[in-house]
Amino acid sequence: MGLHIAIDGRTLGDHYPGIGRYLWNLLQALASAATDERISLLESEDESNTRYPLAELEKAGVRRVKVPSRVRGLGQQVALPRLLRELGADIFHAPYYLTAYRTPCPLVVTVYDVIGALDISFLPSKIDRKAYRLAMQQAVRSAAGILTLSTVGRDGLVKHFEADPQRVLVTPGAADPGFAAAPQETIAKLRDRLGLPKHYALHVGTNKPHKNLVRLVQAWAKVRETQKEGKEDLGWKLVLAGRHDRRHPEVRDTVRELGLTGVRFLGEVAEADLAALYSGAGLFVLPSLVEGFGLPVLEAMACGTAVACSRSSTVPPVAGPAAAYFDPEDVDSIAAVLTRLLANGGYRQMLAERGAHHAAQLTWDKTARQTLRFYRRLAAS
Repeated sequence: MGLHIAIDGRTLGDHYPGIGRYLWNLLQALASAATDERISLLESEDESNTRYPLAELEKAGVRRVKVPSRVRGLGQQVALPRLLRELGADIFHAPYYLTAYRTPCPLVVTVYDVIGALDISFLPSKIDRKAYRLAMQQAVRSAAGILTLSTVGRDGLVKHFEADPQRVLVTPGAADPGFAAAPQETIAKLRDRLGLPKHYALHVGTNKPHKNLVRLVQAWAKVRETQKEGKEDLGWKLVLAGRHDRRHPEVRDTVRELGLTGVRFLGEVAEADLAALYSGAGLFVLPSLVEGFGLPVLEAMACGTAVACSRSSTVPPVAGPAAAYFDPEDVDSIAAVLTRLLANGGYRQMLAERGAHHAAQLTWDKTARQTLRFYRRLAAS
């Protein structure tokens, strides 16, 4: 009998958009790649807050088990170990650093970044920063193995949390197979339904400070001025899609202060609409100061959309030679790159073609197979 792998699925809820996307794609790929292994998904008792069709996993042989405790609750320190013993799990994989730290089987934790240790604006409260550091330290010490999506993440864990590099495995993410160039008819229907402009640059993500959207909006104001001076106003708009965190009103405030009418806030977009949203964009922009991985870059590329992104953090290794880069801390640098791209359709097309080829080289199947080998090695040792 092969390994019994228990995976904490409580972060599949929409409150954890990035972690949920990573976990959903990994689960599907693991279910396909596993040969002798059994997989149990430990779920929240409330399924109403997830966009993912969890029932589909059962068809692939994944067992679903309810967990009577919250991701951030102290009760999980008792409930999860008890449940793992009852299941007879050989490996427990937590895709979030807040988990049970004393488990009856080897613990694998996925850590996407160490932003909380680098950027004070990410956790402005001293209490929150201290809690983050304590929880991360506990996760790193307790884990038999750690997964991260980039060498930047691995190096950050070693530097800031003294992780043993021999216990850290880099397993890059990939675009969901559902991300591909959408038919023009599908794009047209979405444009009509959401009131999207014909020409738009797109960002998909939250409005948290490290996403650097204030500088993006400031740069967009400069782009618009350049277009007006050159009499080349093609009607381009900036579309910002993703969950709005009310604790960070700076982006909307900046749009109002600058009097920008060409910026559209879409809020969260349904999973089924994302591929068409990417496909309809003339350009995708990721201006983040720091990222755990930068998965939207690959999603946009897979949909045949040109990408412009920051040259800091983990993004360049993800985007490779298939993107246009700018300095995310320099508004003029962002504006210059965007202005060039919006004015040059041939340049955008070249980047779009490079991006589609690049995104195809990274797959969740490869990541799942790496992950399975890691599980087996830890269980054997």
